[in-house]
Amino acid sequence: MSTLLAVGMGLQAASQIQQGRIAEAEGEVAKDIAERNKKALDRQAVAEKEAARHKASQISRKAKIYKAMQRARMGGSVQGSSLAFLTDTAYQFSLERSLALRGGLIRGQELTERGNITLAQGRWAATSGRATKRASILGAAGSATMAAGLYGMGGTTTTKPGGINYFARRGG
Repeated sequence: MSTLLAVGMGLQAASQIQQGRIAEAEGEVAKDIAERNKKALDRQAVAEKEAARHKASQISRKAKIYKAMQRARMGGSVQGSSLAFLTDTAYQFSLERSLALRGGLIRGQELTERGNITLAQGRWAATSGRATKRASILGAAGSATMAAGLYGMGGTTTTKPGGINYFARRGG
């Protein structure tokens, strides 16, 4: 009976080690995925900022064309209400350009931050997997030690009603 117990505990130890290896591998895969996602989010952040700069450039060009059309309509005479109108137009285009740049910067920063959080989660998964592997090795060592001890002492463990384990010596 004690031989079967020792074999069973040995299998339990092997199972614990295998579970630890699986946890470690899952953590590493999660970390790799997080690193890839972080890179994708960084690329997306750069694209957002570039798109905002492009939009701001388009707004500047549109403003120049619009102001030139206004001046042409006024026939070169820029004074009084015409000057106020031109100033307001310039201000509105400047505001629109600034908002486009600000929006791209904010979206880019949000994506970068999301990438950093994703990367941290992946690193945590890898660390957790390694810790689980170490714990499984300790558990397996405990199981193997218990099996060796029981086998060497010629005893078995028995479970009493209520789930309490105790050691019983063979023949005693």
